[in-house]
Amino acid sequence: MPNLNECYRTLELRVGASLEEVNQAYKDLVFIWHPDRIPQSRERLQQKAIVKLQDLNEARDYLQSYLQRRQNLRSARRPAQKAAAAGQARSASSSAPAKTTRRTAPPRTTQKPKERPSQAAQKFRQRTKATQPPPRSVPKPKTQKAAPPQSKPPQPPAATDSAAKRAAKRWRTGRAEAPAKTAPAATKSTSRPLTPDHSGVDWHGADLQERDFSGRNLSQANLANVNLKDAFMHKVNLAGANLTNANLTRANLLQANLTQANLQGANLTAADLSGADLRGADFTGANMGIGKKVMVKLTGANLSGAIMPNGTIHT
Repeated sequence: MPNLNECYRTLELRVGASLEEVNQAYKDLVFIWHPDRIPQSRERLQQKAIVKLQDLNEARDYLQSYLQRRQNLRSARRPAQKAAAAGQARSASSSAPAKTTRRTAPPRTTQKPKERPSQAAQKFRQRTKATQPPPRSVPKPKTQKAAPPQSKPPQPPAATDSAAKRAAKRWRTGRAEAPAKTAPAATKSTSRPLTPDHSGVDWHGADLQERDFSGRNLSQANLANVNLKDAFMHKVNLAGANLTNANLTRANLLQANLTQANLQGANLTAADLSGADLRGADFTGANMGIGKKVMVKLTGANLSGAIMPNGTIHT
């Protein structure tokens, strides 16, 4: 299993660089160390470049997997943290002391003293009591005994776990049940996977700066006014493609197929066309250097029947 610091060191990056920086550093170093850029007569340099390319692929793949895994872990923690904060807010609100309201006593009323009856009134009451028949005894109504209060059915106990604890528990159990990831294989194949077919696409005026189109099929594609500055297009198929006024500054077109391609008015300053097939390509009005100095690398390129920027046909 590769070491994290060694992977950063292989890509000439500081420890903790982002995923975008890893991808950009990989493209820059592959552009320099690709074995196809070294003549086949230099066998020692060829072997050194192959080993370097394998180290770059292994470091890039390991850092991509590591950074993606760390990003997924952070996104999984956010819902649990939000739920924990909500649970703390609810517990704080429920534990706050309830406000007590004081009841004010009603105002006292002063009762006036009863007036004592006179003696004549007392004698009159005594005589009327003596003449009246005794009162009948009225049977008291039977009072019904109050029914005992019904006991409420026992209610289930309140859940003790808050939403935050339940979310954290589910997350921990999910991690415990997840199968252990197997370590990446020590040796990796350097063969490129199958790439999609983009033949005949219309990308007129698109911004494709620093994109990687190596090995892809873009035959008969409409790439007029497209920005392909610093693009990595090693062994790309651009047969019959329309690249009118395209920006190909510093583009890597090593061993590309540009037969019958239309490159009128294209900017090819500092582009690498080593080993490219340029038979029948039209470079009329293309910018291939500064003044009379050619700034395009054409080592081993096939220019048979190509129309040069000044309108002459290369033989």
